[in-house]
Amino acid sequence: MKMVVVVYDNRIVPNKKIQTIIGNQNYGNIVLKRETLFSKYEKIFKEENCIEEVIRIDSEEDRDNFLQRINKFKINNFIHISSNIIYTNAEEMKIIINKAGYVEENIIVKSTDNGIAIFNNATDYVDYLKNGIINSQKFEQMESDSFVNLENYNEFLKYISGGFDARFFNSMKSDDNLVIKSSKDKNKIKKEYTYYQLLPASMKKWMVMPYDYTETEDSASYTMERLFIPDLAIRWTHGAIDESELRNILDKTFYYINTRASEKATEAEAKKIADKLYVDKLLERIEKLKAHSLFPVFDAYIKNGTDYNSIDEIAQEYIEMYKKHIKVKGNLVIGHGDLCFSNMMYNNDVNLLKLIDPKGALSEEELWTDPMYDIAKLSHSICGLYDFFNCDKYSITMDKSMKFELHIKCDNRKSKEIFKEYLEKNGYDYKEIRICEVSLFLSMLPLHMDYPKKVFGFLLNAINIMKELKKEKAER
Repeated sequence: MKMVVVVYDNRIVPNKKIQTIIGNQNYGNIVLKRETLFSKYEKIFKEENCIEEVIRIDSEEDRDNFLQRINKFKINNFIHISSNIIYTNAEEMKIIINKAGYVEENIIVKSTDNGIAIFNNATDYVDYLKNGIINSQKFEQMESDSFVNLENYNEFLKYISGGFDARFFNSMKSDDNLVIKSSKDKNKIKKEYTYYQLLPASMKKWMVMPYDYTETEDSASYTMERLFIPDLAIRWTHGAIDESELRNILDKTFYYINTRASEKATEAEAKKIADKLYVDKLLERIEKLKAHSLFPVFDAYIKNGTDYNSIDEIAQEYIEMYKKHIKVKGNLVIGHGDLCFSNMMYNNDVNLLKLIDPKGALSEEELWTDPMYDIAKLSHSICGLYDFFNCDKYSITMDKSMKFELHIKCDNRKSKEIFKEYLEKNGYDYKEIRICEVSLFLSMLPLHMDYPKKVFGFLLNAINIMKELKKEKAER
């Protein structure tokens, strides 16, 4: 068996239709479930001992540099992978890599439209790199149904819309028509299913309908239609939503917000619900965080790397801000409960908005919530950039005074101004919404401890929001 060189060609520029989903990104840089498509291949490359070297080509300059040294390799077997090709079966990809060490002829994987090819000599490979043309007469063909060509828009939509975050579910199965969600947490599944049944008819149109609720001794599940519309979080984090479309999204979303079922409540009733959402839940979650095995490390980072001495001090500053500025009104609404971009699917061509994964309810009473809660959830995607944490597009560094600094890979200043405009137009106060948003980031801390760095990022983000609000007050 010979050693092989793998070349990952990331020069392919997606067509304009696909760019409406992923923005100005090449395929290898697309992020799904916290990893790029290139890193999905990297995981396999690291497992295979037959690989001499992995070369990534992102530009013509990279290609030319590789061509200059290609003859220096002691081996002649090369695998060329175009970044628009993604595998659906890791084992099949491993077989192809290992087969490359034995072949005596050039091979193309037919189903990839020549996107994956094995070359058994440098001469033919150099000719391909220079001209981009495969002479099929010099190649044997290998059949495989384990790859997707992302240049096909329909196939791209199927792939990108299948990147479900199954953090709360033990199983997420889908085909071209259906999605089946199941979990050992039967109560959560039942609440999501029952929520839709309890909704007034006027609100059901916004939701993807769940059906076929099934409960066994160990788990529960329901089925829903699979819509080939990527959630807004994917498009938002890839920079594919421009100002015009953001306005369209907000027009539609605030229409949903303003037409939610509502009812009058006493100020005391409304305050009790608001306090439970924005204060009581936060304090409960902080106690849960303190019980985690990593909390001592977390606590030390707060003391030594922030301007605070403890998580309790941060929470107390938030609560004082909440009590001082939040003005609870005497009404309640039927809310979604988790109105962030990852639960919103929007098609700009037909102005269609669909919502998934509500918080859920088992009774009509549980449907009712504070009117600001859904808007705070929306804010923590647009202003707080929550979705960028989920796809690992952030970093934490240390400044000269040895304090931690959070860097998120997005300039959302204009988006925040547009969001402020919509809040004002629809009767909501920016500061109030952002204070409620702080509680969301702090309340999420114990729920994401499977990614401790992300949890600390959430904390720094909450601190930064409070700093921003205090700064705005000082400048007035």
